[in-house]
Amino acid sequence: MDVLSDVLTLLRPQTFVSAGLDAGTAWAIQFPGHEGIKFNAVLKGSCYLQVDGDENVYHLNAGDCFLLTSGKPFAMGSDLSIPKIHSDTIYKHAKEGIATCNGGGSLFLTGARFHFNNQSAKLLFGQLPPVVYVPEKYDQAAVLRWGIERFTTEFRSERFGRKTILEHLAPIMLVQTLRIYMSSPDAKNQGWFAAAIHPNLGAVMQAIHSSPQEKWTVEKLCEIACMSRSGFALKFKQIIGQAPLEYLTNWRMFIAAESLKNTGQAISEIALAVGYESESAFSAAFKKIMGVPPRAYKGIRH
Repeated sequence: MDVLSDVLTLLRPQTFVSAGLDAGTAWAIQFPGHEGIKFNAVLKGSCYLQVDGDENVYHLNAGDCFLLTSGKPFAMGSDLSIPKIHSDTIYKHAKEGIATCNGGGSLFLTGARFHFNNQSAKLLFGQLPPVVYVPEKYDQAAVLRWGIERFTTEFRSERFGRKTILEHLAPIMLVQTLRIYMSSPDAKNQGWFAAAIHPNLGAVMQAIHSSPQEKWTVEKLCEIACMSRSGFALKFKQIIGQAPLEYLTNWRMFIAAESLKNTGQAISEIALAVGYESESAFSAAFKKIMGVPPRAYKGIRH
């Protein structure tokens, strides 16, 4: 089983929004906080980017791509020291999804925002840096540029099959960005992605995701990892930020939540599918993680 594909299938991007920015000279824009993940590609010119709370300032050039993962406010401009206009000032006048600043002509940027109607999005993106930056010099960035240009074209069109193309392009762009980041020297050695590609923990992640109903113990998992019990437990906690069985429980509850929302299965069936023979034990674990009992969660409009 492909662990990343498994998680992305569970997350299921719900909404895709495409927008472009055509900027002139001497400009700076302040953007508010946002939901979901923003992906952008600079197709022409250059600019600077800074996310609130991140001391890094990124100098972006034509061909560069970046992912905004934190949802925090951010600023972009040719010069971030000059007074900034609020993004609403220009985006409320956008035509065909393109906002124009200072007459345009110097920079063109296009992007998409992906929404995830699922609490487990934090599992995947929570420990990524606020900016996942993919410079044009990376060969793999060409796939991203093609994807975002195709995405933007399809978003503006009313052509037959538009929705299907958009739904297939978005995951491709996300996966390619994440692939590039994890193979880069900037990748953090903590978080879900670090565990998924770790030479020992990767096999454990694979096992948990392929068989969440299995009666896993720390002993069984450390055997899969080919590590000592203490070494495995420590390394897992250091990288994931959770103990192995805590992570297993969280993953089981995320799967159960999806089943409760999207299937007509009985709660007892869902409980069994994620490793609980007792419906009462499952309900207690579900309430602890999700905040409400399974029956109440099933009745909530998501």
